Parts: sequence; C-alpha cells; structure tokens
Amino acid sequence: MKAIKYLFIGALMLTCSAPAVAQDEDQATINAITKVIKENKSGFDAIEDQVKQVYKKNKKNAKVLTAIGVAFKEAKDTANAREYANLALKAAKNHYAPARLLLGDLEAIADNAGPAASQYQMAIDDDPKNPEGYFKYASVYRKVSPKLAVAKLDELAKQRPDVAVNALKARFWFDDKEFDKAIETYKLDPLAKLDRSDLTNFATAHYFTGKHAEGLPIVEEGIKRFPRHAPFNRLGMFFNYELGNYDKSLDFANRLFTQSDSLKASWMDHFYHGLSLQSARSDYDAAIEKFKTALSMDVPASNKLSLIQTLYTAYSSKGDFDNAIKYYNEYLSAKGNPNANDYNSLARMYLKHAEEVADAEKEQWMMKADATYGEAIQKFPANAEYLNILRARLNATIDADMSRGLAKPYYEAAAGMLEAKANREAGENNRLIECYRYLGWYYNEKADKAQCQNYWRKVKELDPTNTEADQFLQ
Repeated sequence: MKAIKYLFIGALMLTCSAPAVAQDEDQATINAITKVIKENKSGFDAIEDQVKQVYKKNKKNAKVLTAIGVAFKEAKDTANAREYANLALKAAKNHYAPARLLLGDLEAIADNAGPAASQYQMAIDDDPKNPEGYFKYASVYRKVSPKLAVAKLDELAKQRPDVAVNALKARFWFDDKEFDKAIETYKLDPLAKLDRSDLTNFATAHYFTGKHAEGLPIVEEGIKRFPRHAPFNRLGMFFNYELGNYDKSLDFANRLFTQSDSLKASWMDHFYHGLSLQSARSDYDAAIEKFKTALSMDVPASNKLSLIQTLYTAYSSKGDFDNAIKYYNEYLSAKGNPNANDYNSLARMYLKHAEEVADAEKEQWMMKADATYGEAIQKFPANAEYLNILRARLNATIDADMSRGLAKPYYEAAAGMLEAKANREAGENNRLIECYRYLGWYYNEKADKAQCQNYWRKVKELDPTNTEADQFLQ
C-alpha cells in the first residue's frame, strides 16, 4: 500500500471532525508557528529558535505541540514531526488522540501499515467518538483485509450513529476511481447526512460517469450549505452545460470565478466557461480568450486536441478564417498522425471560406482545398477512391462547363479503383455511376460520340432504369 493513499483519504476526513476551534490564544499560536514552518525554505536551522521559543511556552500544551508536529509533517520533515508528536503525548501523559493520529500518519508515510494501524487504534481508544481514527485505521487495512476495514467502520457506527459511515466506505471506492460503486454506496446515506467533502465526491463521481442530471441535485444541496465552495460552483457549471442549460451554466461560471473561496482555477474551468459564453451568448471573442487561457495551462495531452478543435471551431463560427486555419494546422501538428477525415475537414474549411469571399478570389481558395485533397490522396492510399471523388466534385464545381476538364482525371482514377473492386456495395456502385455520368457528359461536350456512348452504356449496365443514358444511346 502506498502512503499517499493513507494521507489522501485522511485529508478527506477533516470535515468529519469536530467543529473548528475558535481563534483563541492557542489557535493564534498555532497559526503563527504553522506559517513559519510552512514558509521556511532554508532548512530547520533557520527556524529552530522560533520553534524552540514556542515549545518553551507550551511544554505542557499537547494541542500546540501536536500542531507543530502536523506542520512539520506537511513540510515533509518527518523527523521533527515525530519528535513533536511524542512531546505532545508526554505532555498529555500518553493519552491524546490527535498526537496518536499524527504518529499513525507518519507510519503510513513510511508504508508501515501495522504500526500505523496500532497508532490509529490507540487514537480510537483515547477518543472513541472521533471518526478520524476509525477511518484512518480502515484506510490502512482496506487492501490487506477489507472485512477488517469495514468492521472498524461498523464500530464507528455504534459510537456515532450521526456519522454517515456508508459515506466513509464510499470514499474508498472514490479514491480507487470506482465511481459507480462510490455512487451506489453514497446513496445509502441521506444527502443531509453527508459532509462537504462527501457531497463533493458524490457529485464528482456523477460527473466522471456522465450522470449529469443525477448529479445536479447533489450540487444544489451542496450550494445551499456551502455557497462559496468552489467545487460545487464548478460542477454546477459542468453539469448545466452538459445538460444544455447554457444560461445556468454561465451563472455558475460567474459564481465560480467571482463568488468562490480559495479558487485555484483549472484549464477545465476556463474551457467550460468558454463553452458557456459561446453557447449562451454567442460571445465568441470572450469564449476564445477563455479557450486560449485554458490552452496556456497544463492540459493533459489526451485533452489538448479537443481544446484546439474547440478553438478553431470558435474562430470559424466567428468568421475569422485566418485564425481558424492557424489553429486547425496547430491541431494537425499536435495530433501527429492526422487521418483522411482531418484533411477533408481542412479542405471543407477552405471551401467554406471560398463561399464568403468575392467572386474573383473564390477559385484560389477552392484550389487550396484541391491541393489538400491531393496531399491526402498521397498520404492515405486506402482512402484514395473516395478522396478522388471529393476532389472530382470540387473540380466539377470550379469547371462547371467542363471546358478545362478539371474533374476528368479524378473521376477516371476513382472509376478505375471502383471497377477493380469485387462485390461492390450499393454506395460504391452509385459513386461509379457518378464517375461514368461525368465522363459521358464530358465526351459529349467534346463531340466524341464513341467515348460518350461507351460511358453511358456503362451507366445503363449498372442502372438499367436510368433514362438519362437513353438520350445518348439512340
């Protein structure tokens, strides 16, 4: 078992403990010395005198001494953390649950499951009403003996029937990313009984499993009790966007960024905010800035492509073709192994732009699409037949009167590939007919009756009911 799991699970437990202590003299001392230890970057020698001064004034104050130990633990100074945990126990005559919990955490950090469990058990003995010892004990044993872990939580249920014990079990599933199991276990306790961290986990599990409608009421319950808790505002934005409630999603985005405590915005926060701005208001400029902010952050490689896609799509919707093409090419570069569909999408972007420019400029943009199809044909020979069809259609549009025969070589190439294929499907036969029809009309325009009739006979062979061919075969 890994120590990080013990401590992660333990951290989730904080909101199950007793209410926060008022800012009395002890707490003021704890806050001050914790700040000194947390901000120290130069080693223990640099703060030794300050720590000793606090110690001398609090030799018999187990609460302050334990807090010093916790601060050292969080600073990854386990030696000093252990020393102050033991000093706290000495001050409390060997019976003080918070110090035992700290010693258990230190054993967990060292991957010493047995000694960690022993310390947690002593914490339970010292304070049988505190859920934290039970939960940390169970977290140590859940891989070694799930039955023992569950039994320990059942002991807690007897001591504290007010605590959502099923929620504590659900945390195990959540930590293991078994989100469906976490959801089913959380459901065993009423929402009103769940603390903030469990409501957060419960709602998050719904997001990761795509159960947006079911997750939204959990978020709404969380917002009622903790209106400035960033995760609830974040999930409210996510859920409402996914459900198509774009105005509500934007409301939650505003809450997240302006009415949340201690927000550490992620790339996903900016991404969803951009999506909400785009969908609720068609505010592409603001959405694009949000997408760019997201892209500048630490985005996982698996998500970066979709983020770039969203960015070039926003530029395209805005009508900013130059930037749409810029980010589409960035997408192709980031993808590393673009496929034929990616090149087709690029060609379609050129064609869309061709529709928007003056007549004198249309052909140059259409020829950029033509060149894109040409490159794709070279890169993806397995898709060459259909790509030649697309290229032929494009050139037939450019050369509508067939005077230049721009589409001819591509229809001929596609026809050759289709003719060579045995057991053609209906769609393939239809494309072959398309090739023959173009070539029949082309040779008609060139007054080459023999070739013209040759292709129309082929049309008739594939489609005996085709009446268009009849006018050329008389």
